[in-house]
Amino acid sequence: MAGELAVPYQERHRLSLPGLFDQADRDEVILITKKGWRYERKDGHSFHFHPNTSALRIKNLARGESDSLVKFAELQSGDHVLDCTLGMASDAIVASYAVGESGRVVGLESEPVLAQMVRQGLKTMITNRTRLDAAMRRVEVMGQDYRDTLPNMKNDSFDVVIFDPMFRETIKTSSAMQVLKPLANPVALDQESVQHAVRVARRLVMLKERPGSGEFERLGFTIVKESSQFAWGVIRKSDSP
Repeated sequence: MAGELAVPYQERHRLSLPGLFDQADRDEVILITKKGWRYERKDGHSFHFHPNTSALRIKNLARGESDSLVKFAELQSGDHVLDCTLGMASDAIVASYAVGESGRVVGLESEPVLAQMVRQGLKTMITNRTRLDAAMRRVEVMGQDYRDTLPNMKNDSFDVVIFDPMFRETIKTSSAMQVLKPLANPVALDQESVQHAVRVARRLVMLKERPGSGEFERLGFTIVKESSQFAWGVIRKSDSP
């Protein structure tokens, strides 16, 4: 991991966290411990991978309840899904559960540290929840920016393409989003990437954004689900020019 991130690797030797920052002469470090990987920053920001809301969402799906992503993406066994903004991978994990072993879920993450941390977490975290653990293992993480990757993908490569960019104004009650924000890519979704996503998708493209953000109208998405905190919009391949 140190090689891929082009950062030095060194033993901690029981140093305190402030001592480690001083010895490494850096403002941020990734700690590799028996309990897993943890990102720490000198200003007190900390991040570690966890399945976040996907655990409850999968539990609800197993009970026969509905999930907005699964419902409006019309996900079914065997589907191929591309998550262009992986982040904490909550949507990718839920999609992986929905498409099952015969399906495929690929997550793109442009930020190298976040991609490494989430990839490792998906591979190694054990929650002792069989469905959740199996879904996490099946998610494929690619440390790539969708703006570079989508143009090189073939037409109709995936059934569904998902965008869940970092909201310009994050939900303050969401501790997961507040933790993720300093590591995430803040760049707004662009029209060209949406056009490529429509080309790559066999069925539809989905966008998650804040209600009233104006992003759905700007990018040509039709809102299909709206709550006080977020909304889902879609572009159906059958409706696109």
